[in-house]
Amino acid sequence: MTVKEIARCAVMTALLIAVQYALGFVSGVELVTAVFSAFCFVFGAKSGVLTAVAFSLLRCIIFGFVPNVIVLYLVYYTLFAVVFALLGKCRIPPFVNIILLAIMAVASAYTAIKGLKVSIMYKHRVTVLLWVMCALFAALLVFGVFAMKKAAARQTITVCTFAAVMTVLFTLLDDVLTPLIMRYSKEAATAYFYSSFLAMLPQTVCAAVSVFVLFIPLKKAFEAAKKI
Repeated sequence: MTVKEIARCAVMTALLIAVQYALGFVSGVELVTAVFSAFCFVFGAKSGVLTAVAFSLLRCIIFGFVPNVIVLYLVYYTLFAVVFALLGKCRIPPFVNIILLAIMAVASAYTAIKGLKVSIMYKHRVTVLLWVMCALFAALLVFGVFAMKKAAARQTITVCTFAAVMTVLFTLLDDVLTPLIMRYSKEAATAYFYSSFLAMLPQTVCAAVSVFVLFIPLKKAFEAAKKI
């Protein structure tokens, strides 16, 4: 890598840590997904993976060295960088977005109707968030159908869809890795799985909305920086 590429990744790592720290006290709200997805989309897998590894390790200086979190971040954000770098190079057919958004909307509605085994104190909150997710994905689906012919809109919907899917994947990875690393019992692992929905639902909504609003401006900013 050139000195310019390394410096670029260093600045991006610092920005991601700053963004996460600034919003770390607000549950369910994060902008790392929006910022990092645009960065990987523009600069590719090499810069994205280097930044992902640096971010996953250096953030521990502020947030603490927790083994399961370090492993989770290294696995997830490396995969995240590769996925969004590929999105920047490959044109995803519009029907893929429509299928993914339909699956997410139906899954949210089904889970809201069926219910989750969470504490009665959180049951109403979880149900409301699930219906919000369903409405959000349905709206994105409709927008995607009518925006197929516009490149910028189609690109935004693609990144927005994958941002939501990756946010859900983050929680599912956590539900697997944390119980394994921390050696939870089967009952504790099940309880951890259901309690994680309280964080996953607002994060997924936040990721989809923030990417939808910020992706194009961030992409243009990174494209301008790439030319320097």
